[in-house]
Parts: sequence; C-alpha cells; structure tokens
Amino acid sequence: MKQYSGSVFLYTNPSVLENVGTSRPLLLFLPWLGSKPHSYKKYIQLYFNHGFDVLVAESSLHHFLWPRTGLEYAGQLLDLLMKEKELSSRPLCVHAISIGAYIFAQMLVKSASGQQEQRDTLKRIHGQVFDSLVIGSMEKMAVGVATMISYPVFKPLVVRGSLLYFSLLKAQTSDYYEQGIQTFSESPIPCPALFFYCMNDPMSDHVAVEHLLLDWKSRGIKAQGKKWKSSIHAGHLRKHTKEYTETLDSFLQELQVSSPKSKL
Repeated sequence: MKQYSGSVFLYTNPSVLENVGTSRPLLLFLPWLGSKPHSYKKYIQLYFNHGFDVLVAESSLHHFLWPRTGLEYAGQLLDLLMKEKELSSRPLCVHAISIGAYIFAQMLVKSASGQQEQRDTLKRIHGQVFDSLVIGSMEKMAVGVATMISYPVFKPLVVRGSLLYFSLLKAQTSDYYEQGIQTFSESPIPCPALFFYCMNDPMSDHVAVEHLLLDWKSRGIKAQGKKWKSSIHAGHLRKHTKEYTETLDSFLQELQVSSPKSKL
C-alpha cells in the first residue's frame, strides 16, 4: 500500500506482477463516511479479481457540511490522477458509495471550471458504479447527516438542526449541493454506469434513482440498476453478497478493461 495523504491510499494488486503503474486499470474507490480499511477490503478484493489496482479516497464529514472543502478535495484528487506518474495514464473506473458519490459530483463540478487536463482525466473513465446514492430532498440529506453523526435517540434533533443549518447557510451549503446534483445528473460521464439501490433506504429515494437511470439512458448512456426491496444503506454487499458480486462481475467483464493477467 502507498499513502498519498491522510485519506488517500493506493492498494496494488498482489496477483498481477506485470504492467505495474502503466496499463493496469485503476479503480477510484470513494467509500462511505467513516469507513475503515477493514470495512472496505471486500470491495478492493472484488476489483483485484479483475486485475485492478485500487486508489481509495476517504471522505470526512466537513467535506459535506462545508462543501467548499469538498470541492477543494475533489480538485486534489483530480490533480493526483492527472499528475502522479504511476496514475496519470491508466484506464479508470469509479466506485462510489453513499457520500462518496457526492465527492465524485464535486470532481465533475471542479473539472467543469478547471483545467482542460482535469476534463481529460475524467475522459479516462470507462465505467462508474454508484452504491446507495444519496439523492432526493434536503430532508434526505439531513437524515444522512443525522445517521452519520448521532445515536438514534438524537436523530430527530439532528435532522431539525441540519435543516436549519442548510437554511441559514444556503449559499455555503445547499447551493453547492444543488450545483453538484445538477452537474452529476445533467453532465454525466458518458460511459456505462451501474447503480445499486433499495426501496427502504431512508437516505436514498429509489424513485429519484430510477428517474436518473431513465434520464441517463435517454442521453445514450448504458445505465443499469440492481434494486432490492429490502437492504441496508451502504451495506448491499454485506446483505446480498452473491447478487452484488455477480452483478458487479458481469458489469466489469462487459467493460473489457480488466487486466489480462488477473486471476478470477
């Protein structure tokens, strides 16, 4: 493992000894808030099975609560993928879970107003996976914040406090969220996309996810979804291991970016 910062780590596939740092595909993995290496190692292994190295970029609560810092972090990730020699020429895929998709949306926003090289970096993305996308009303976001930082008994209080915070600091919070959601929805990366979601997720409106899928398909994007009636936010792999793994494996095989040296 190579560490680039306190929150960004490169995991090198031990089963692939050739093409290190050159043509081997790279996954940008953007996990859920508060995740630790032991909790996302199963995701890393899924991509190791397809010959990927995995660049993990963890998120912090302040990236969400004060979006300017999230936008700065997104720019740093773009610069790393653009300038770091061992990362700068690889084919990319993205797998974002929960708040990780927010960071990816900020990468889209940042690239739109940034350097041409940043936009070119995003053009290297061949596939994108979104798991437990936080989408819907501001109430959904407030529930997400409450789930992240409080015990269940304090959840209603935190939800009300979060909504007040978003209202009082609209220009510094909700305006950024709206811009991110709009850019993510209306200016997507035009490559295949896979969404994992469920009908009982309090932080993700499954109807909104399905509307997004239909909209992307109308734009010519090969988008597909895997939906469960009952599951766990950011826990679909744990709850539905076999279905999740089979769906992801099929998606990656269709992309044809896996290393030929991978051990399946």
